[in-house]
Formats: sequence, structure tokens, C-alpha cells
Amino acid sequence: MNQQLLDAFKAVRDSVNASMGHYQIWFTLRGKGKAIEEYLGDMNDCRFVDFFFAANIGHYKLMFIEIACLFDSGGGSHSVKNLKSLMRSNGLDDLAEKFDKQLKPYDSLVSNIKTVRSKIIAHKDIGVDEEDLYKKHGIKPNELKELLGTIASLMRELETVITGDASCHSVGPTDRWENATYNLLEVLRAGRHS
Repeated sequence: MNQQLLDAFKAVRDSVNASMGHYQIWFTLRGKGKAIEEYLGDMNDCRFVDFFFAANIGHYKLMFIEIACLFDSGGGSHSVKNLKSLMRSNGLDDLAEKFDKQLKPYDSLVSNIKTVRSKIIAHKDIGVDEEDLYKKHGIKPNELKELLGTIASLMRELETVITGDASCHSVGPTDRWENATYNLLEVLRAGRHS
């Protein structure tokens, strides 16, 4: 494996992990059936509410930015597209094809993510009605989770090929950020009531 492939792998891996982290923290704090139902009182404590308000907005926006970075179509960025090209030039054609095949069903979702990111997350286009944009480009949290799980699994497979070691991974499907969010909320609750 050449250094370009290793560098691209590391950059895309970091975006996958960031995307998953931002998604899990945001969804754990705000998603139906998640922490908001049990910890709303703790999060709304006047000493902490501003933190959670900012965290929700920040993680939501960063999730869109990182996912869109993964699927940037420009040739000058570390993206899945660039990574697949480097995989092919390093003799990993079958794995690059697997990336293509498994990510193809998400083309429409990725396009919608990039549109939302471009119009109201990374930029604030004049005349864009956010509610209308979300209706037109409906993005459901479970679809984001599926996309991120798929890309994380593919990246784990690539990492195994690159390192020759299937026992230790720096990327892959995990609930570690969700678990950390719940652990933080438990510590907050215990501190509030002590």
C-alpha cells in the first residue's frame, strides 16, 4: 500500500468516526425514545441548559458537514470517491467495487444531505425556507444511522486489508458515543442530586 492510500484512509476514517460521533450524540440527546425522555429535567437545569442547547445544534450541524465531506465529489479532497480511486490503483479493485455496490442505495440520501448542508448548514442561502427544504429532502435519522453503519463496516474491512490485522480496528460500527452520552447524563444526574 502506498502512502497516498494510507493518508486517504486515515482522513476518511476520521470523518467516518466524527460523523458517527456527532450523529450518536445528537440523536441520543434529541431522538425519540432516547435520553430526552428520561433526562429532560437534568438537561433543562438552568445551570446546564445552554450547554445542551449548543451541543444539540453543534453536533447536528457537524454531522451534516462530516457526512458531506465523506461524499465530496471534488478531486482535491479526501473523500470516499478519492479513496476508491486509490484503492483501485493499489490493486484493491474488488473492495472498491464492494464500496460502490453497498453505497449505491444511499445515492439519493447523500445528495439530500449535501443539499441541506450547502443551503442551510455550511451556508445560509437567502430565500431558503428551512422547513420546506427539510420536507423536500426528507432525511430520517434511521437512514443516517444505516448509511454510517455501512460506510463504517466498509472502512473496517479496508483497514483489515491495509493492516493485515482483523483483531484491532480504529473504525467500524459502534455505539461508543451513544454510551458515553448516557454515561455523562448519569454523572450529571448523580451530581445534581447529591
